[in-house]
Amino acid sequence: MLPVTTMPMPGALRLRALHPLIEGDGSCGLIYDLERAAVVEVPEELQFHVAPALETGDLDEALLGWLVNEDLMTSEGGLGWSGLPGAAGLPEGVRWWNLGAIYRMDDELHVRIDLAREETALEVVGFVFQQGLSAGRVKLHLGWGGAFPGTAPLERVVIESSRLASRLGQEIGFELTLDAREVTVARAAFLAGYAFQVRLLCGSFPAPAGGFYADSQGRAASWEAERPVRLLLEALGERLTVHCVLDRGRLLDLWEWAKRRGVRRLDAMVLEDGEVGDGVAIPGRLREIRNDLLSICDEMADELAAQRLPVDFKPLTRIVDRLMRSEPLDQAYGDPGGFSGLVPMADACPPSCLDSLDLRPLPELPDALGEDDDADNPCPGCWARHACGHSSYVASSQDAEDTRAAGEERCALWRTEVEVALRFYHRLAHTDPLQVRQLFDESLREPAPGLSRREDLGHLRMPF
Repeated sequence: MLPVTTMPMPGALRLRALHPLIEGDGSCGLIYDLERAAVVEVPEELQFHVAPALETGDLDEALLGWLVNEDLMTSEGGLGWSGLPGAAGLPEGVRWWNLGAIYRMDDELHVRIDLAREETALEVVGFVFQQGLSAGRVKLHLGWGGAFPGTAPLERVVIESSRLASRLGQEIGFELTLDAREVTVARAAFLAGYAFQVRLLCGSFPAPAGGFYADSQGRAASWEAERPVRLLLEALGERLTVHCVLDRGRLLDLWEWAKRRGVRRLDAMVLEDGEVGDGVAIPGRLREIRNDLLSICDEMADELAAQRLPVDFKPLTRIVDRLMRSEPLDQAYGDPGGFSGLVPMADACPPSCLDSLDLRPLPELPDALGEDDDADNPCPGCWARHACGHSSYVASSQDAEDTRAAGEERCALWRTEVEVALRFYHRLAHTDPLQVRQLFDESLREPAPGLSRREDLGHLRMPF
């Protein structure tokens, strides 16, 4: 039975920005609250009624009472940029996002340095540690477009940043983005010796032989990434993240392959039909991908419930982590625990650091959450905009760069990822929090130099 609620005065409340998650039978058991990054369970007696009522605005007394009690109907003002905590402290004219950036997440300072000359990288490192910034841990994300820059430049960056971190009493960690073709036995041994985490770019995952996605002779493409993956798994173990592109391959085949190989961290960028082959649409492909994502979601949740750690499937866990940290760009510049203090290097580094950095403009910030009339910005009207890592509302994810622009087919895939991640988020709320913490806090799985521990669960935001 629904709780009895005193009805508010007409016009005193507003409905939050909500998105119902519809089941196959048309019912709605979960509602995503965009403003609070929360997933709310719908009472059984309202599950067939709530979605059409929200669409038409025809709210009866029972539904309105429940919405008020869940704070989905609120007296708060709408979220706008001027009211964000810390927004007033932003430097005027912050309009740059470039190939190097600094951001703070909990007690960790992340520094991204891409395509930089060695002297520029060292100067950026020196500048970062000169500021102090009171972080307990610093992690450097290094990349040269997938190329291996050589052991000598990497050694100098590691040694200098380790020296500066030690002087400040900070822990230090390193992540290198590397193309699979760049992996050799010697390089794998070098990366293992310096405790690097590696994001391995493996290219397109092959389609199954004889299947719909095979070539005209019924053969699947051979995959040259197999050997580099094996080499780095032996050298790095859980410090390896395997990143694949999915075009004609099957997502569940990739998932099963990762489990067989012993991959612990798997990322995947799914291409829409228009980017693959002749661009002809494949009937039912979006439904197939959604079903595969749901299967992966269920398996991960079941493994956690059984006190086992699943393969960390980044397209889902990255979104869940964003929700746990309340990390949509609405709050990126203020709330502790989110991406607070994001500072583009163009506004932070000495001018000499910027010579080799290719600066790209960041989209203009909208004046209010509900502004939907910007024809050049397709994200304001999208229900998934605060969780989708590709949205113009969210800064590019540090571990999953994808600069493709929004589009009808592509956004359908991205929204599908967000929807399944929301369901996974809800499952995690009913799971042992210590198991959840192990999945999302790498230091609990792999205590090693440069990895810090958190002593509480405060960074996990479970609104249930």
